[in-house]
Amino acid sequence: MASKKIVSIVKGQRPFTALKIEEMVRKAVELVGGLSEKVKSGDHVVIKPNLFAPYPPPVSVDRKVIASVVRLAKELGAAKVTVIEGVSVGTLMKRINLYSKSQDMARGLTSIEVMKLLGVKKAVEDAGGEVIGLEDAEKLHVDIKGGKALHRVNYPRLVLDADCFINIPAMKTHTMTMVTLAIKNLQGLLDEKDRYFSHRDDLDQHMVDINKIRLPDFVVLDGLIGMEGMGAGETGSPVEMGIIMAAEDPVSIDSIASMCMGIDNPLIVGTTRIAAHDGLGIANPFEIEVRGNAVEDVKRKFLLPFNYTQPIDTLVTGVYPNIDLYIGGACPTCWLMTALVEGTLGSIPKRFTLIVGVDPKVPPGFSPDLEHTFFLGDCALSTSGDLKEIRNAMLLAGIDNFLGGCPPYEPALVKLESILMEKGYINEGDLINKAREQQKKFFDYYKGQDETWEPDL
Repeated sequence: MASKKIVSIVKGQRPFTALKIEEMVRKAVELVGGLSEKVKSGDHVVIKPNLFAPYPPPVSVDRKVIASVVRLAKELGAAKVTVIEGVSVGTLMKRINLYSKSQDMARGLTSIEVMKLLGVKKAVEDAGGEVIGLEDAEKLHVDIKGGKALHRVNYPRLVLDADCFINIPAMKTHTMTMVTLAIKNLQGLLDEKDRYFSHRDDLDQHMVDINKIRLPDFVVLDGLIGMEGMGAGETGSPVEMGIIMAAEDPVSIDSIASMCMGIDNPLIVGTTRIAAHDGLGIANPFEIEVRGNAVEDVKRKFLLPFNYTQPIDTLVTGVYPNIDLYIGGACPTCWLMTALVEGTLGSIPKRFTLIVGVDPKVPPGFSPDLEHTFFLGDCALSTSGDLKEIRNAMLLAGIDNFLGGCPPYEPALVKLESILMEKGYINEGDLINKAREQQKKFFDYYKGQDETWEPDL
């Protein structure tokens, strides 16, 4: 019988100083055999953390965890250690940049700007490493052998050429994949185009296909502060777990990490199940040996995103009294985007009509207020019959309330906000104040966890 895959769990106690975190990282790594067979003298080690947005933990991986792995690699003789990350599409395209010197409202932060803001850049450089943003990295066209949803992408050359590749995910829930752990973390290695068009109902397979390009040689998972609820960004909530995990097999660590989050059957997580099915690792917990702390020692029941605990239509239909929704055949992602759009329109004291999906049915003589009618997604924009006539009438009247895309993702939400600003329903000040409130929530929380942290503004 083949030997079991090994996953380690190391639980610590507050306060989580840099020294304590480094001790936990080293112990977790040693429990699964260490890195001495992975990192040799003169090697180039590449590390991919999860730095999702311009907020510290639990949104992003703790800088002290990253620095600990950098130091460990340097001690083993690595000649060069590079930390690479590509922040989320929302961070690149939509999030308000509160640090821009422009007098006008600016959107988007680069990966390097986020690394600097969170103190990751300094922590990595102090530990002897270097950082690079995905946007600045040389990329190659790579064909994905065995890819099912993803076949050819632009991929960073330094990851392909690395002597050792280490993945450092966070422990978070996610509205589109239930959780985001090791498998999903490699999404940040794709360029903006490939990241944007992944957010469809084949997202889980897409994430697995990325891992077929190059599996990490090792995984160190930051579970010091997890995130539950509507993660993985502003609307999630922290869960103080106090753990570091490690493994060679990314599928096995995702399986056990899910169980630590209270998901008793880890195979309900699409990325874990599909990755195991496609031969990338072991997901069956009976074929995994857990060393250090047991799952039951650390387990917390994470609140999952609403769309995984109740029918998604309960977030969309019959919710907002000022919105008339006509939705046809639509994939789960479009239903989720509809909920986001309705959340914005629902707070405005006007009546709106929202058209979504393939061939929505409308009543005879349908005649909505064109100025307050929105088409969401490519399927709605390509519909025929009475809705085509409505769409044509809007075009002739110069009313561009068309939120296209498959899926209608961040650019559609940016366009919606721009339209509502033009109509005077919201203003830049509203958006900036909201961004400041979100920033303050996470900054204040993490500052309470780590008094040594100061954002590098």
